[in-house]
Amino acid sequence: MSSRVRLSDIATQLTADAFWRLFGDREHESLDFKRGVPRDILSTIPAMAMTDGGLIVHGVQDDRTIVGCELSQNTADEITRFANECGVEVQFAEIAVDDLKLTVTAVPEIRGRIVTTPDGRLLRRIGGDSLPLRGNAMARFVLERSGRSAEDETLSHFRAEDFDIGLVNDALAADERPPVEADGLRRALVDLGVALPSSPPMDARVLKAAAVLFAKDPTGFIPRAAVQLVRRVGIDPAPGPVAERSECVGPLLRVLECCLEFIRKHTAHYEIVRGAYRETLPEYPDAVLREAVVNALAHRDYGLAGATVDITIWDDRVEVSSPGALPAPVTVENIRDEHSSRNPRIMRVLKTFGLVEEYGDGVDRMFREMEARLLEPPHFAATPASVTVALRNRFLISVEDQAWLSVLSPWPMDAAERLVLVTARREGFVTPRRVRTLVEDAPVEILASMVAKDLLKATGRAGGSRYLLSDNVLRQVGSDAARSDAARRETLLAALRDAGSLSSVEGAELLGTPMPVARQLLNELVQAGLARAEGKTRGRRYVLV
Repeated sequence: MSSRVRLSDIATQLTADAFWRLFGDREHESLDFKRGVPRDILSTIPAMAMTDGGLIVHGVQDDRTIVGCELSQNTADEITRFANECGVEVQFAEIAVDDLKLTVTAVPEIRGRIVTTPDGRLLRRIGGDSLPLRGNAMARFVLERSGRSAEDETLSHFRAEDFDIGLVNDALAADERPPVEADGLRRALVDLGVALPSSPPMDARVLKAAAVLFAKDPTGFIPRAAVQLVRRVGIDPAPGPVAERSECVGPLLRVLECCLEFIRKHTAHYEIVRGAYRETLPEYPDAVLREAVVNALAHRDYGLAGATVDITIWDDRVEVSSPGALPAPVTVENIRDEHSSRNPRIMRVLKTFGLVEEYGDGVDRMFREMEARLLEPPHFAATPASVTVALRNRFLISVEDQAWLSVLSPWPMDAAERLVLVTARREGFVTPRRVRTLVEDAPVEILASMVAKDLLKATGRAGGSRYLLSDNVLRQVGSDAARSDAARRETLLAALRDAGSLSSVEGAELLGTPMPVARQLLNELVQAGLARAEGKTRGRRYVLV
């Protein structure tokens, strides 16, 4: 499916399967299904216009049954009337899906002015809903939206040789379009949404968004469209000694890789052994670093003269700072849930390249990836002039445990559950009392929830309950915990042969584990008939059989 479906991309005749492959069956910011032409498109049209534009497909019920809605005179008149009430100029066309005819309305994104519903509500698309903006969020959005993004400004000059034609063709291929030669570059940039069409096509106006994405040296069009990188020694907020400086300049994708290479060079990488293989675990998750840099490049204000994206690497953190305030209605408090783009043209091309998935998911993914390794969450700070994200390398658990957890990353777990799981791995089991020492204000049902998720299994009763890694977890991680326990039992057996007997305390000192773990392993030797227990609980010793 093309990343950005337009009326011109839709064939006039489709099978039902081709229709669903093209559109998908889920409504989102840029897609809405309607059975006919209901009055509630008076909300959908302005909401789409104030987000990223989109398509309304008429003739599909809520249960995704295709019922048809042909483009009759009455249908055209109703769509036009509703659009005029909102002050938005729309386009529409008829398509056939198998034997049924549907109407598709294309709503443009509107910038430079505000579009409201006829009764004065300012709406934006959030997922498949049209929701109102209120209070300060509305005031900030109006102020910003009524202005013009620098990405929409026309370049003062254009020469095909200043652009990376190979990168343009990569974008066209990702958007399922044929490649072009230099003489077709303007038309290609129009197709990618970073130039404005005109007649004749050779007079298309190329925008600054195109320079950011495809110019060999964007600073020739936008001063300081570059990234400054610094590696500083120390952890103090005050400027520390500089170990190395660098600058990344070029098309956005090349700049991204240049920045990530500098970060990789100046951050740690840990060698770990997983089963029979040796792997490298980076100090910071690669996906988080990539998202932080992509956000800085995609959302920066390219209209701020003299400003650059700045990346600073300290001993304890990486900071990425981008020129420009957070685009309304996003705030530091709602940044995981709300989204808005200062540069939607640039974002659309990045989505075509696969560098972003659904708009607004990136920041939430950063939080999830950091949580998956039990690292501190990203810290965002915003001023009227810049936005900075700090990624810290404070580990709550060892690098080995982080690697072990990464195998289980597809399983839905929060940070508390991950910490409990790692402790169960390290200590052999956990108890409700142990969980209370690990997690402040741990929910009463946390262990029961982890059993229900098949992360743990319960043994014992009431006050003596213990929770071990589930068999499913052990299978998933290659049973390294089981192999570790087997090695510990062999160590205890060897000690019993040498010393004749052991207490739980002595076993714990020998293994370097908590005493309950040593006692559990010794009891397993008893159950296997390899040892016997003598004496009462406090004075109990284990003797080789």
